[in-house]
Amino acid sequence: MNSARRHPSKAPGSGSGFTLLEILVAIFIFALVITTVFGSFRAVFSSADAVGGDVAIFESARTCLGRMATDLEALYASQYPRYAKPEFNDPQDPYRLVGDATDVTGISFGRLQFASLAHLSFNLDPRQGVCRIVYYVHQRSDESLVLRRADHLFPFPDFQESEDDPILCDNILALEFGYMGAEGEMSDQWDSESADTDYATPRSIEIRLTVGTPSRPKEFTTRVSLHVYRKAAE
Repeated sequence: MNSARRHPSKAPGSGSGFTLLEILVAIFIFALVITTVFGSFRAVFSSADAVGGDVAIFESARTCLGRMATDLEALYASQYPRYAKPEFNDPQDPYRLVGDATDVTGISFGRLQFASLAHLSFNLDPRQGVCRIVYYVHQRSDESLVLRRADHLFPFPDFQESEDDPILCDNILALEFGYMGAEGEMSDQWDSESADTDYATPRSIEIRLTVGTPSRPKEFTTRVSLHVYRKAAE
């Protein structure tokens, strides 16, 4: 009796390797997984870039509005009886507050002029005192829009836009001011030398600032109560 064990014979082509179809399926699955993983990485990095950009915008806007609030809280206004309502052809009060609008690239932006004790010197000039501050939107040579701050000590020169004026904030999309009177009424314009405002200054000023890009605009709003103001003429 033959005690040798018989091993089952292998069928032709049934080796332990993978078939071509199995290899192709494995490659397809691997490529699918890699594409999904890298797609997730791109989404994460894009979100991180967007968050980083938003943080920079928030910090820039916070600094800008903080500077504007400091300037307005130090507002200077001529008071009665030293101040008298202007008569025909009288010179304008050099410390007048004027809020109007200016056109830049076909868009209307708010502009604000007022006198303040918050003078900042950038040319080693040690003088201090009442200055005239003007906030205005300006287009730079690269066509971007920035918010500039003009600051001149008395006697005030005629206002002219200048690239030497410091930039408070860049990537400006919109800038509006709202002026609140003694009775709580709001207006988008103001002139303390006008009978329309009874020759008074506003009690508070609201600033509405929009910055960023058209696809990702960020709007910021603050209201500054004026510590110094002039009441309506009697």
